[in-house]
Amino acid sequence: MTQEQAIPRWICDGAGVARLAERIGTGPVAIDTEADSYHRYREKVCLVQISFRDDTVLVDPLAGLDLAPLRPVLESPAVLKIMHGADYDLRLLDRDLGIRIGGLFDTMIAARLVGERAFGLAALVASRLGVQLDKKHQLADWSRRPLPEELARYAADDTRYLAALYRILENRLVELGRLEWAREEFRKLEGVRWVAESEDPEAYREVTGAARLERRGLAVLRELFEWRRESAQRRDVPLYRIASDAVLVALAERPPVGVDDLGRAGGVPPGLSRGRNAEAIVERVRGAIEADPSSWPERRPRAARRDPGPSAARFRALRHRRDGLAARLDLEPSIVANRATLEAIATKLDGGGDWRTVPDLRRWQIEILEEIVS
Repeated sequence: MTQEQAIPRWICDGAGVARLAERIGTGPVAIDTEADSYHRYREKVCLVQISFRDDTVLVDPLAGLDLAPLRPVLESPAVLKIMHGADYDLRLLDRDLGIRIGGLFDTMIAARLVGERAFGLAALVASRLGVQLDKKHQLADWSRRPLPEELARYAADDTRYLAALYRILENRLVELGRLEWAREEFRKLEGVRWVAESEDPEAYREVTGAARLERRGLAVLRELFEWRRESAQRRDVPLYRIASDAVLVALAERPPVGVDDLGRAGGVPPGLSRGRNAEAIVERVRGAIEADPSSWPERRPRAARRDPGPSAARFRALRHRRDGLAARLDLEPSIVANRATLEAIATKLDGGGDWRTVPDLRRWQIEILEEIVS
């Protein structure tokens, strides 16, 4: 069934933030955020949704609020905070609002640990609570003010049902003896922090299709990649709004000599084939081609094929046993141990080391992997 909920209350002033912190008290409290990453070069937190008891409110960071009164409640490990797929939200809360969540319960992680295969919020709310959530506004511009009522209701639904999900999933974790597994994952997640991306001068090489380009094509791609970044930053829009990776590679494969070539090139949108954008592209392409060829990027050799040595054979054996263990536990194999973890374990064993020291192995994983590794 679909439920039409009341429009949640907005909190847009400091007094409201202080009252909210008092009302939350000892919790529990459900939290989510909305950002404008599909509409801005540098995304920001535009909305914080908070549900507690039978109330849901929307806190507006864009109103210039000081959220310091909420920090003790949200950071306290004694107050239960329920979130879903919290990784990105935690990073944004850390960077934009200086808030580091403690006392976390992530319903997505919990769902995966009890064997759910469809663990998105809408899927869980439908299967566990019988409520159909409309997710058509996932790409909305959350920086809009005033925010339309439809979007306000949509945002509130992201926290409104989390407490009910929490109770169901925690009970199931207890039944399966996996509550400590989940708690270990939650503690690990609480430690994530925003890490600023560096302007990697080699980032253009990660564009799909770059590996097939010759040196001249790589030089063109490098210039166009930088032009796109500068344009997106100047206009404060995401990179894809300027040009797709596929367009950049196509232009690097067949560099345009003049603006007319852009208009005839397949796949180049009209906004790039005329006007200032077209002139800037042609100028960047010309500069790359006319530069000293010694300055063109070197092609990187293709990665060597993996050595089919003892580690590879051990990995295959471990993967087979891992899959059997996952089936018995009714878990996705990647939850038990992903490929990178199995490869690291195989390498460690071949070197005579202790496989339990593989980085990022959880205690609960070590416990269940004992039977297939030993």
